[in-house]
Amino acid sequence: MRIRSLLWFALILLAGPIHAQQSSPARLHVLAALPDWTGLWETELSAQLDSGEFARSLEGSGPPPDGESASVELAFFARMTILGEPPYNAEWQRRSRADLEHARGRPITVYACSMGFPLVLDSPTPEGMFEALVTPEETLILYRDGEVRHIYTDGRSHPKPDDLWPTEMGDSVGHWQARTLVIDTIARKAGTMMPPQMPVPGASLSAEAHFTERLRMIDRDTMQDDLTIADSQRFAHPWQLSFRFKRVTNADRMIGTNCTENDRNPVVDGHVTIAPPKESAP
Repeated sequence: MRIRSLLWFALILLAGPIHAQQSSPARLHVLAALPDWTGLWETELSAQLDSGEFARSLEGSGPPPDGESASVELAFFARMTILGEPPYNAEWQRRSRADLEHARGRPITVYACSMGFPLVLDSPTPEGMFEALVTPEETLILYRDGEVRHIYTDGRSHPKPDDLWPTEMGDSVGHWQARTLVIDTIARKAGTMMPPQMPVPGASLSAEAHFTERLRMIDRDTMQDDLTIADSQRFAHPWQLSFRFKRVTNADRMIGTNCTENDRNPVVDGHVTIAPPKESAP
């Protein structure tokens, strides 16, 4: 019992300075100056799907021609900013054209359980919904599918090469310029930015790809992320992209997804709905 009491006493002594540091006037002053990004956010394309705007834009277009049953899906995915033409160098331009030819006519069967970075910036469906938690030490971006971006803003640098390995999200550090978060990301896994089942392969990046973002609020219900991708191995010059996010107004919390079901958000009359999970067999 005495040992247990001593352990509790030691924990209290350790927790005291930590709590004091987190509640220090200097930290609270910095926190008060940071932007308020609370709430739920989704990509502009996801908002268009949810509101029925995308469905209305297809009215009067008639049924798809024979052999093009996936034309509606292709029209939807074609609106993704990230599927634009990258500034490849000559070698990768040739490879890209070969990949596009190979993918032509491929059916759309996407069962990707995670998107990774930078695809999370351009999710066309509500699976890309996110929340942002802003603190002086880091900004956390929490996605509906369970993915998380850690953007450290406490002055630390990227890990040393021996401690750095590629991941789906890469390694991100940042700093604030007024109310704009400037993010520097490296160590993103090499390869295409799209799931392999997609009919359009998307840009292919090397392990040397370097990402710079400027994330800010434009108005109360809109955020914008201006992204520059530099890839000396595959690009002739940096690629500049811009993404917008809209505040979610028809939900007050994120609802967990189950990738193995892949059908909890059926589109009904041009609106994204939520279906109950399937019951497991006894």
